[in-house]
Amino acid sequence: MRSTFFGLEIGRRGLQAQQRALDVTGHNIANAHTPGFTRQEAVMSTTTPFPVPSLNRPAGAGQMGTGVNVSEIRRLRDSFLDFQMRSESKSLGYWEAQQDVLMKIEGIVNEPSDSGLRPVMEKFWTALEELSKDPESLAARSLVVERGQSLAEAFNHLDTQLNELINDLNSTLKVRVNEVNSLGRQIADLNQQILKVEVTGARANDLRDKRDLLVDELAKAIDIRIIEDERGALTITTSGRPLVQGERTSELVVGNVEGDTDQYPEIYWADDTSESMPLAVSGGIIRGIMDARGYLEGTEAKGFIPAFREQLDKLAGGFAGKFNEFHKEGVGLDGESGVAFFINKVTNEEGSIEKPIIAGNIAVNEELLNDPRKVAAALLDGDGTFYTGDGSNALRLVQLKQSPVIEDFTPEDFYRALIGELGVTAQEAYRMAENQELLVSQIENNRQAVSGVSLDEEIVNMVRFQHAYGAAARMITTMDEMIDVIINRMGLVGR
Repeated sequence: MRSTFFGLEIGRRGLQAQQRALDVTGHNIANAHTPGFTRQEAVMSTTTPFPVPSLNRPAGAGQMGTGVNVSEIRRLRDSFLDFQMRSESKSLGYWEAQQDVLMKIEGIVNEPSDSGLRPVMEKFWTALEELSKDPESLAARSLVVERGQSLAEAFNHLDTQLNELINDLNSTLKVRVNEVNSLGRQIADLNQQILKVEVTGARANDLRDKRDLLVDELAKAIDIRIIEDERGALTITTSGRPLVQGERTSELVVGNVEGDTDQYPEIYWADDTSESMPLAVSGGIIRGIMDARGYLEGTEAKGFIPAFREQLDKLAGGFAGKFNEFHKEGVGLDGESGVAFFINKVTNEEGSIEKPIIAGNIAVNEELLNDPRKVAAALLDGDGTFYTGDGSNALRLVQLKQSPVIEDFTPEDFYRALIGELGVTAQEAYRMAENQELLVSQIENNRQAVSGVSLDEEIVNMVRFQHAYGAAARMITTMDEMIDVIINRMGLVGR
């Protein structure tokens, strides 16, 4: 049969369960605005009823409940939403990285403006036009040389800044890879702490929140695959190999393999310097940086900046080659012909197939810088003579402005198409980043609907548990009064 104090035990368990539920509610309210916090819930269940089935069980109407306890404090989290968030965060990180690099390139090109390449080229054509009108003027010739030098320096400056941007992106890539390594170490450390807690049967909810927050950051930086084992430890892989495996981590490095080019270093595993193949990173901020900065396929550089520089070099080389061709056909005031206007400043000679003129090395011939009279504004007559007042060759040079010089394009049209492509690509990156940000925001809202703390809901729970606690306390008081009657008032005769 049941004990006299049976009801007191039920009341005690009710008090403890409601108090524990109130503690969980208070923890939720305290962390309502904590990044990465997941709402927790005290799961209540009935305790083992009395009596337990056995051969010598006491006779009675049946089993009687023995109260309640908190069987688990669980996190309210949807693993599918976590998977969606990390998958879309990878794409968001990629497009944000692309957008950032393309905005920097737009700042370097600085078009349309008064200080870009197009205005400098326009001033060069204007100087040539003035020379065609007054070919005997040394001032006009000097101006052509100076404007040509400004044009060459504008090409040089663009190439230098693009090269500096590549170096800056290499530094950024190293920082990002170090962040990935740091996140991996922190996740491995949390794996260890979670295992120590959960081996006792408890749930390390707050530690799991910290780990999930780090995993979200890692997913935005690099493409990962996540597996949780039966013990609660995470294994995180990238490019088919574990980055984090329980308490162990593997680290990444940028360009540690012998023979890897300094300009486009790839990412390798730090513990395998003999590996000849870099990681096949397929998403995240790191892939976005690499695609914009450039990467090698065999010996050929791919990516946006290498393609942009290739077109810029084609513009500089095609323009310089055609201009030199026409300039060499003319004669200067000193009667000398065959002088190239633009040269490769590295070799100090006219460009060749092996050493072509490109944006990074284009320069005005030093002969013209030292003696502007060598500017070939005139053309030879049929008898081999020329007139100092002849500006016909200068006029021919001016007409190159409207001539198909590079792939059936005029220099201005070719450059305009190049800038247009940059603008379209930058706009695409901006649009994709904006779309991904909206998508990630929607998924985060859905995740917060499940895992976020609603203060209104917690206040309702607080009142509910408070009333349940008060009722349990009142039950104990009632039972105490009943027992008091039994102990202190029964058996007293004659009073």
